[in-house]
Amino acid sequence: MEPQEKRTASDSVPKENIRHGEALFPCAVYLDQYQNGEDTFPWHWHEELEIAFVTQGMVTVSLHADQSGHVQSFSLRPGEGVFINRRIPHSYSGTDGEAALMPNLLFLPSLVYGSKDSVYWEKYLKRLLLSPSFSHVLLSPENSWQTALLKQAQAAFSLLSARDFGYEFRVRSALSEVLLLLLQNMAKAPDHAEEGSRHQADAERIRRMLSFIQEHYTEPVSLQQIADSAFLGKRECLRCFQRTIGTSPMQYTIDLRLRRARQLLLETDLPLVDICTECGFQDQSYFIKAFRERMGTSPARFRKEAGAKASFLP
Repeated sequence: MEPQEKRTASDSVPKENIRHGEALFPCAVYLDQYQNGEDTFPWHWHEELEIAFVTQGMVTVSLHADQSGHVQSFSLRPGEGVFINRRIPHSYSGTDGEAALMPNLLFLPSLVYGSKDSVYWEKYLKRLLLSPSFSHVLLSPENSWQTALLKQAQAAFSLLSARDFGYEFRVRSALSEVLLLLLQNMAKAPDHAEEGSRHQADAERIRRMLSFIQEHYTEPVSLQQIADSAFLGKRECLRCFQRTIGTSPMQYTIDLRLRRARQLLLETDLPLVDICTECGFQDQSYFIKAFRERMGTSPARFRKEAGAKASFLP
Protein backbone atom coordinates (compact mmCIF):
# COMPACT_ATOMS: atom_id res chain seq x y z
CA MET A 1 0.00 0.00 0.00
CA GLU A 2 1.42 3.39 -0.98
CA PRO A 3 1.75 6.04 1.74
CA GLN A 4 -0.94 8.69 1.74
CA GLU A 5 0.01 12.05 0.29
CA LYS A 6 -0.28 14.63 3.02
CA ARG A 7 -2.14 17.85 2.35
CA THR A 8 -0.03 20.44 0.63
CA ALA A 9 -0.11 24.21 0.25
CA SER A 10 -3.84 24.71 -0.01
CA ASP A 11 -4.99 22.54 2.87
CA SER A 12 -4.87 24.00 6.34
CA VAL A 13 -5.49 22.33 9.68
CA PRO A 14 -4.45 24.28 12.79
CA LYS A 15 -5.70 21.54 15.09
CA GLU A 16 -5.84 18.56 12.83
CA ASN A 17 -9.37 17.22 12.97
CA ILE A 18 -8.38 13.95 11.35
CA ARG A 19 -7.39 10.57 12.69
CA HIS A 20 -3.90 9.46 11.80
CA GLY A 21 -4.18 5.74 11.28
CA GLU A 22 -7.00 3.76 12.88
CA ALA A 23 -8.39 3.58 16.40
CA LEU A 24 -6.88 0.12 16.84
CA PHE A 25 -3.51 1.22 15.44
CA PRO A 26 -3.09 5.03 15.68
CA CYS A 27 -0.15 5.49 13.34
CA ALA A 28 0.06 6.74 9.76
CA VAL A 29 2.60 7.77 7.12
CA TYR A 30 2.42 10.48 4.47
CA LEU A 31 4.64 11.83 1.72
CA ASP A 32 4.74 15.62 1.90
CA GLN A 33 5.48 17.38 -1.39
CA TYR A 34 6.58 20.99 -1.77
CA GLN A 35 6.98 22.35 -5.28
CA ASN A 36 8.26 25.84 -4.48
CA GLY A 37 8.45 28.57 -1.88
CA GLU A 38 4.71 29.16 -2.06
CA ASP A 39 3.95 25.61 -0.89
CA THR A 40 3.39 25.41 2.85
CA PHE A 41 1.78 23.17 5.42
CA PRO A 42 0.44 25.89 7.74
CA TRP A 43 0.67 26.26 11.49
CA HIS A 44 -1.09 23.37 13.21
CA TRP A 45 -0.77 21.02 16.17
CA HIS A 46 -1.87 17.53 17.11
CA GLU A 47 -1.73 14.97 19.90
CA GLU A 48 0.47 12.63 17.87
CA LEU A 49 4.25 12.55 17.95
CA GLU A 50 5.75 13.34 14.56
CA ILE A 51 8.93 12.31 12.73
CA ALA A 52 9.72 13.80 9.33
CA PHE A 53 12.84 13.48 7.18
CA VAL A 54 13.77 15.02 3.85
CA THR A 55 14.71 12.83 0.89
CA GLN A 56 14.83 15.51 -1.82
CA GLY A 57 15.17 19.30 -1.91
CA MET A 58 14.92 21.47 1.18
CA VAL A 59 12.10 22.03 3.68
CA THR A 60 11.87 24.73 6.34
CA VAL A 61 10.29 23.70 9.65
CA SER A 62 9.08 26.36 12.08
CA LEU A 63 8.10 25.65 15.69
CA HIS A 64 6.76 27.54 18.64
CA ALA A 65 9.25 25.87 20.88
CA ASP A 66 11.78 27.59 23.11
CA GLN A 67 11.23 28.69 26.69
CA SER A 68 10.80 32.33 25.70
CA GLY A 69 7.97 31.34 23.38
CA HIS A 70 9.66 32.55 20.20
CA VAL A 71 9.38 30.89 16.80
CA GLN A 72 12.36 28.81 15.74
CA SER A 73 12.92 27.97 12.06
CA PHE A 74 15.31 25.42 10.57
CA SER A 75 16.11 24.25 7.05
CA LEU A 76 16.20 20.49 6.56
CA ARG A 77 18.32 19.06 3.76
CA PRO A 78 18.26 15.53 2.32
CA GLY A 79 19.12 13.02 5.03
CA GLU A 80 18.09 15.37 7.85
CA GLY A 81 14.89 15.21 9.86
CA VAL A 82 12.99 16.38 12.91
CA PHE A 83 11.15 14.79 15.82
CA ILE A 84 8.29 16.95 17.18
CA ASN A 85 6.66 16.37 20.55
CA ARG A 86 2.87 16.30 20.99
CA ARG A 87 0.86 19.56 21.09
CA ILE A 88 3.70 21.68 19.67
CA PRO A 89 2.48 24.25 17.10
CA HIS A 90 4.56 23.93 13.92
CA SER A 91 4.54 24.50 10.18
CA TYR A 92 6.47 23.40 7.08
CA SER A 93 7.31 25.28 3.89
CA GLY A 94 9.15 24.63 0.66
CA THR A 95 11.87 26.82 -0.77
CA ASP A 96 12.33 28.36 -4.20
CA GLY A 97 14.08 26.01 -6.56
CA GLU A 98 14.07 22.22 -6.43
CA ALA A 99 10.88 20.42 -5.47
CA ALA A 100 11.09 18.78 -2.04
CA LEU A 101 9.90 15.42 -0.72
CA MET A 102 9.51 14.71 2.99
CA PRO A 103 8.24 11.37 4.32
CA ASN A 104 6.29 11.99 7.49
CA LEU A 105 5.17 9.64 10.28
CA LEU A 106 2.64 10.43 13.03
CA PHE A 107 1.62 8.22 15.94
CA LEU A 108 -0.06 8.45 19.31
CA PRO A 109 2.47 7.65 22.06
CA SER A 110 -0.07 5.28 23.66
CA LEU A 111 0.75 2.92 20.78
CA VAL A 112 4.04 2.32 22.60
CA TYR A 113 3.22 2.75 26.31
CA GLY A 114 -0.26 1.22 26.22
CA SER A 115 -1.78 2.32 29.54
CA LYS A 116 -0.76 5.04 31.99
CA ASP A 117 -0.71 2.29 34.60
CA SER A 118 2.26 0.74 32.79
CA VAL A 119 5.96 0.97 33.59
CA TYR A 120 6.52 2.37 30.09
CA TRP A 121 4.51 5.47 31.00
CA GLU A 122 5.57 5.97 34.61
CA LYS A 123 9.27 5.21 34.25
CA TYR A 124 9.95 6.47 30.74
CA LEU A 125 7.46 8.30 28.54
CA LYS A 126 5.86 10.48 31.18
CA ARG A 127 9.15 12.34 31.48
CA LEU A 128 9.44 12.91 27.75
CA LEU A 129 5.84 13.74 26.91
CA LEU A 130 5.17 16.11 29.81
CA SER A 131 8.49 17.96 29.80
CA PRO A 132 7.88 21.71 29.34
CA SER A 133 11.32 22.10 27.76
CA PHE A 134 11.25 19.21 25.30
CA SER A 135 9.58 20.33 22.08
CA HIS A 136 11.66 18.84 19.27
CA VAL A 137 14.96 17.36 18.16
CA LEU A 138 16.66 18.11 14.87
CA LEU A 139 18.04 14.88 13.41
CA SER A 140 21.36 14.86 11.59
CA PRO A 141 23.05 11.93 9.81
CA GLU A 142 26.33 13.22 11.26
CA ASN A 143 25.24 12.24 14.78
CA SER A 144 25.40 8.51 15.56
CA TRP A 145 22.35 8.17 17.80
CA GLN A 146 20.29 10.46 15.55
CA THR A 147 21.34 8.34 12.56
CA ALA A 148 20.08 5.28 14.43
CA LEU A 149 16.79 7.08 15.15
CA LEU A 150 16.37 8.07 11.50
CA LYS A 151 16.94 4.47 10.42
CA GLN A 152 14.22 3.27 12.81
CA ALA A 153 11.84 5.95 11.49
CA GLN A 154 12.60 4.99 7.90
CA ALA A 155 11.97 1.34 8.75
CA ALA A 156 8.62 2.20 10.33
CA PHE A 157 7.70 4.28 7.28
CA SER A 158 8.50 1.39 4.92
CA LEU A 159 6.63 -1.13 7.06
CA LEU A 160 3.54 1.07 7.24
CA SER A 161 3.67 1.66 3.49
CA ALA A 162 3.92 -2.07 2.65
CA ARG A 163 1.58 -3.36 5.39
CA ASP A 164 2.78 -6.95 5.20
CA PHE A 165 1.38 -9.50 7.67
CA GLY A 166 2.42 -8.63 11.21
CA TYR A 167 3.66 -5.14 10.31
CA GLU A 168 2.03 -3.71 13.45
CA PHE A 169 4.46 -5.61 15.70
CA ARG A 170 7.48 -4.40 13.75
CA VAL A 171 6.26 -0.80 13.54
CA ARG A 172 5.66 -0.65 17.30
CA SER A 173 9.11 -2.13 17.88
CA ALA A 174 10.76 0.49 15.65
CA LEU A 175 8.86 3.33 17.35
CA SER A 176 9.81 1.96 20.77
CA GLU A 177 13.46 2.16 19.70
CA VAL A 178 12.90 5.75 18.52
CA LEU A 179 11.52 6.79 21.91
CA LEU A 180 14.19 4.91 23.82
CA LEU A 181 16.92 6.70 21.84
CA LEU A 182 15.30 10.04 22.66
CA LEU A 183 15.06 9.19 26.34
CA GLN A 184 18.69 8.08 26.47
CA ASN A 185 19.90 11.29 24.87
CA MET A 186 17.53 14.09 25.86
CA ALA A 187 18.79 16.60 28.42
CA LYS A 188 17.26 16.57 31.87
CA ALA A 189 14.22 18.83 31.97
CA PRO A 190 14.79 22.03 33.98
CA ASP A 191 12.57 23.06 36.85
CA HIS A 192 9.47 25.05 35.98
CA ALA A 193 10.31 28.73 35.72
CA GLU A 194 8.20 31.84 35.28
CA GLU A 195 9.29 32.21 31.65
CA GLY A 196 8.54 28.57 30.97
CA SER A 197 5.08 28.96 32.52
CA ARG A 198 4.32 31.89 30.22
CA HIS A 199 5.51 29.83 27.27
CA GLN A 200 3.11 27.03 28.21
CA ALA A 201 0.27 29.51 28.66
CA ASP A 202 0.97 31.03 25.24
CA ALA A 203 1.12 27.59 23.64
CA GLU A 204 -2.28 26.65 25.08
CA ARG A 205 -3.81 29.96 24.00
CA ILE A 206 -2.49 29.69 20.46
CA ARG A 207 -3.77 26.12 20.20
CA ARG A 208 -7.26 27.31 21.18
CA MET A 209 -7.21 30.19 18.70
CA LEU A 210 -5.83 28.15 15.80
CA SER A 211 -8.55 25.56 16.37
CA PHE A 212 -11.24 28.24 16.42
CA ILE A 213 -10.00 29.81 13.19
CA GLN A 214 -9.88 26.42 11.46
CA GLU A 215 -13.49 25.77 12.37
CA HIS A 216 -14.74 29.19 11.28
CA TYR A 217 -12.41 30.68 8.65
CA THR A 218 -15.01 30.17 5.88
CA GLU A 219 -17.38 32.45 7.85
CA PRO A 220 -17.07 36.12 8.82
CA VAL A 221 -14.60 36.07 11.73
CA SER A 222 -13.68 39.01 13.94
CA LEU A 223 -10.65 39.65 16.10
CA GLN A 224 -12.93 39.73 19.14
CA GLN A 225 -14.26 36.24 18.38
CA ILE A 226 -10.73 34.85 18.02
CA ALA A 227 -9.66 36.49 21.28
CA ASP A 228 -12.79 35.20 23.07
CA SER A 229 -11.95 31.62 22.02
CA ALA A 230 -8.87 31.79 24.29
CA PHE A 231 -10.47 34.04 26.96
CA LEU A 232 -8.23 36.96 26.01
CA GLY A 233 -8.66 40.63 25.26
CA LYS A 234 -7.98 41.78 21.71
CA ARG A 235 -4.63 43.36 22.53
CA GLU A 236 -3.31 40.25 24.28
CA CYS A 237 -4.64 38.12 21.41
CA LEU A 238 -2.55 40.17 18.96
CA ARG A 239 0.52 39.98 21.20
CA CYS A 240 0.14 36.22 21.69
CA PHE A 241 -0.04 35.59 17.94
CA GLN A 242 3.00 37.77 17.32
CA ARG A 243 5.00 36.13 20.11
CA THR A 244 4.19 32.57 19.09
CA ILE A 245 3.90 32.37 15.30
CA GLY A 246 4.99 35.80 14.13
CA THR A 247 1.83 37.00 12.40
CA SER A 248 -1.55 38.52 13.25
CA PRO A 249 -4.74 36.47 13.71
CA MET A 250 -6.49 38.19 10.82
CA GLN A 251 -3.54 37.71 8.45
CA TYR A 252 -3.42 34.06 9.45
CA THR A 253 -7.15 33.76 8.69
CA ILE A 254 -6.64 35.37 5.28
CA ASP A 255 -3.77 32.98 4.54
CA LEU A 256 -6.02 30.00 5.30
CA ARG A 257 -8.68 31.36 2.97
CA LEU A 258 -6.15 31.91 0.20
CA ARG A 259 -4.76 28.38 0.56
CA ARG A 260 -8.27 27.00 0.32
CA ALA A 261 -8.91 29.15 -2.76
CA ARG A 262 -5.72 27.83 -4.35
CA GLN A 263 -6.90 24.27 -3.78
CA LEU A 264 -10.32 24.95 -5.31
CA LEU A 265 -8.75 26.66 -8.33
CA LEU A 266 -6.52 23.65 -8.92
CA GLU A 267 -9.04 20.88 -8.23
CA THR A 268 -12.44 22.21 -9.26
CA ASP A 269 -14.19 24.16 -12.03
CA LEU A 270 -16.09 26.36 -9.60
CA PRO A 271 -16.60 29.98 -10.78
CA LEU A 272 -14.50 32.60 -9.00
CA VAL A 273 -17.54 34.07 -7.27
CA ASP A 274 -18.34 30.68 -5.70
CA ILE A 275 -14.73 30.13 -4.64
CA CYS A 276 -14.69 33.59 -3.09
CA THR A 277 -17.79 32.79 -1.01
CA GLU A 278 -16.74 29.28 -0.05
CA CYS A 279 -13.39 30.50 1.23
CA GLY A 280 -14.93 33.14 3.49
CA PHE A 281 -14.21 36.26 1.44
CA GLN A 282 -17.14 38.68 1.50
CA ASP A 283 -15.91 40.78 -1.44
CA GLN A 284 -14.67 39.36 -4.75
CA SER A 285 -12.51 42.40 -5.53
CA TYR A 286 -10.69 42.02 -2.22
CA PHE A 287 -10.29 38.29 -2.85
CA ILE A 288 -8.64 38.93 -6.22
CA LYS A 289 -6.40 41.64 -4.74
CA ALA A 290 -5.31 39.46 -1.81
CA PHE A 291 -4.69 36.45 -4.06
CA ARG A 292 -2.55 38.51 -6.44
CA GLU A 293 -0.49 39.89 -3.56
CA ARG A 294 0.09 36.38 -2.17
CA MET A 295 0.59 34.42 -5.39
CA GLY A 296 1.91 37.06 -7.76
CA THR A 297 -0.91 36.52 -10.23
CA SER A 298 -4.70 36.71 -10.43
CA PRO A 299 -6.92 33.71 -9.57
CA ALA A 300 -8.05 33.34 -13.18
CA ARG A 301 -4.52 33.38 -14.57
CA PHE A 302 -3.32 31.01 -11.85
CA ARG A 303 -5.98 28.48 -12.84
CA LYS A 304 -5.24 28.90 -16.54
CA GLU A 305 -1.48 28.44 -16.11
CA ALA A 306 -1.96 25.43 -13.80
CA GLY A 307 -4.21 23.85 -16.41
CA ALA A 308 -1.67 24.46 -19.15
CA LYS A 309 1.09 22.80 -17.10
CA ALA A 310 -1.12 19.81 -16.37
CA SER A 311 -1.88 19.30 -20.06
CA PHE A 312 1.82 18.68 -20.73
CA LEU A 313 2.15 15.96 -18.10
CA PRO A 314 2.51 12.40 -19.45
